[in-house]
Amino acid sequence: MKGVIRNVRTYGHFCLVARALERVGDRWSLLVIRDLLTGAKRFTDLVDRLGGITPKTLSQRLRELEAAGIVAVDREPGRREVWYRLTSAGADLGPVVDALHQWGLRHAWRRPDPGEPLHAEHLLRAAVEAIDLGANERRPARWHFRLDGEDYVVESGDRWSITVQTPSAPAEVTVIGTAAALAALIFNQSDRDLVIAGDTAPVRRFRSLIGTLATVVASGEALTGTPRLSPDAGRAL
Repeated sequence: MKGVIRNVRTYGHFCLVARALERVGDRWSLLVIRDLLTGAKRFTDLVDRLGGITPKTLSQRLRELEAAGIVAVDREPGRREVWYRLTSAGADLGPVVDALHQWGLRHAWRRPDPGEPLHAEHLLRAAVEAIDLGANERRPARWHFRLDGEDYVVESGDRWSITVQTPSAPAEVTVIGTAAALAALIFNQSDRDLVIAGDTAPVRRFRSLIGTLATVVASGEALTGTPRLSPDAGRAL
């Protein structure tokens, strides 16, 4: 990967934060890493998630991240599809991305703007982080979402997590629809365009917890620090 031109500056002094940013501080780089944390992706999968990026810029960022040992490229003879995945060094950035996500939830929170690109994976990640931070609910759960034709599994254990996959075991709740329909449920309590299947108790729990994102920060308090929940947010059912 010689000859890769980087856009980020070289800071030129001893600081490990600076060294790290020289590798992942370009625009889009951390967002590419964010989207690979939930599993390997094709180029088109990344373009779909990174609303606004050009194919040229994405190709450049992937080459830079590969050269830095953060992204690996899986190519197989005779297979047209190329898959991108994180190396162990890339996966080590997971807590960094999680911390940025939590900071954004506490200090940069707002609802999606009308007409703003909204990918199901990003909406689910925000919901999962809100539940993890705000609901204080750790009982086991497995939810299967099929949104815009893609499968996601949300599970609880030591913490809540999201992966891009079909469930390997039966899900307590299955939700089928679109990202926009899920947003309507989260922010407007409308399930008109969703199919929600499961037994009564798990579905009631799901409905309570999925709304945590809408209530985790009270109106006008997005920059004040720790999220404040409404009394009913995430209440165990």
